[in-house]
Amino acid sequence: MKKIFKSVLDLIEIHINAIIFMTMFLSMIGQVFMRYVLNRPSPVLHEITMYSFVWTVYLSASLAHRYDKHIRFNIIYDMFPKKVRITIDLIFNIFMSILFAISFFPVVRELINYNFIESTVLGISWTYLYMVFPIFIVLILIHNSVAIYREIQELFFNKVPPKEEEAWD
Repeated sequence: MKKIFKSVLDLIEIHINAIIFMTMFLSMIGQVFMRYVLNRPSPVLHEITMYSFVWTVYLSASLAHRYDKHIRFNIIYDMFPKKVRITIDLIFNIFMSILFAISFFPVVRELINYNFIESTVLGISWTYLYMVFPIFIVLILIHNSVAIYREIQELFFNKVPPKEEEAWD
């Protein structure tokens, strides 16, 4: 079960994200070619780049959170003892999980309202273009749950569960 769950997360956060990133990269190259070589800018490529960028950012942010690789300003944080740092992380993860859980249904409701709005050039419903945000919320809630479990184990039971091995190692 654990391997299947990890495979689904890998599929979404790594493989689908890589395809979307490559789409963004190729459409950007196409834009440069169309604009500067052919002197005919392409609004289609511009929209593809814009929306694939949004998807890439959110899926990459959840992947970074999964492996705890976000940028931190931790000069003061690193001065605290390990138990205090774990407590700070635990409180922060619980707080963020509550905020994301509260925001999930309003986000989905608003996303359904976007069904009537279409992108300018491609005519794709904004529901599909911005579907990544509720997906991001679910992924963050999953990763926060794992982090909270690990922090509770370490803080109260002195057990350090092994971290998931990074996919690129």
